[in-house]
Amino acid sequence: MTTQIKSKQRVSDHGEVFTRKEEVNAMLDLVKHETLRIDARFLEPACGDGNFLIEILRRKLAVIEKDYAKSQREYEFYLVIAIGAIYGIELQQDNVQACRERLCKFAEQSYRLLFPETVNDTVISVIRFILSLNIVQGNALKMCYVDENNQDLEHQMIRFSEWSSFSWRRKWSLKRHDFVFLPLLFVRSVPYKSITTYLPCYFLEIQNAQPID
Repeated sequence: MTTQIKSKQRVSDHGEVFTRKEEVNAMLDLVKHETLRIDARFLEPACGDGNFLIEILRRKLAVIEKDYAKSQREYEFYLVIAIGAIYGIELQQDNVQACRERLCKFAEQSYRLLFPETVNDTVISVIRFILSLNIVQGNALKMCYVDENNQDLEHQMIRFSEWSSFSWRRKWSLKRHDFVFLPLLFVRSVPYKSITTYLPCYFLEIQNAQPID
């Protein structure tokens, strides 16, 4: 369990205070119907080590277990969909790593509890890959990445990948689109366009998806 502060210095330097679980759930209950949608997307712009995101994932996985626990392949597919719908931006590198690991560990434990004898390690690899792109070290106010010394990389705007199910030649396919974060927030009058689109593929091969020229 995360304490509310890691050090007084970090509070002074960055205003870093973590939200308690009770407060997290009270706030999520305000949009409860969305937290129960497997593919509903959530972005936490100051995610810390994942207090909000872990509770969102917990709710999504409860729905997946209820609806798809009888079919391992279906469970795996919707587990990946749920992970792909969770995004975070965090200034501190240690928090970024902790958040990724926390989300991955919870997803893996839930998966192994249901299918202890038939776990597919490729599913875990896919989860780690998606989290490496969905949870980023950056400055959400300036919408740019930061380096390991917390220096803004203003020439490198934050990008996110959208992972969506796709009806293709093969069942259980996903398609990846990459977007720059800034237009997603401020371009309302015209549809935003992806900067990179990838060929659809089987969901366990998403790491090898090829960009469309």
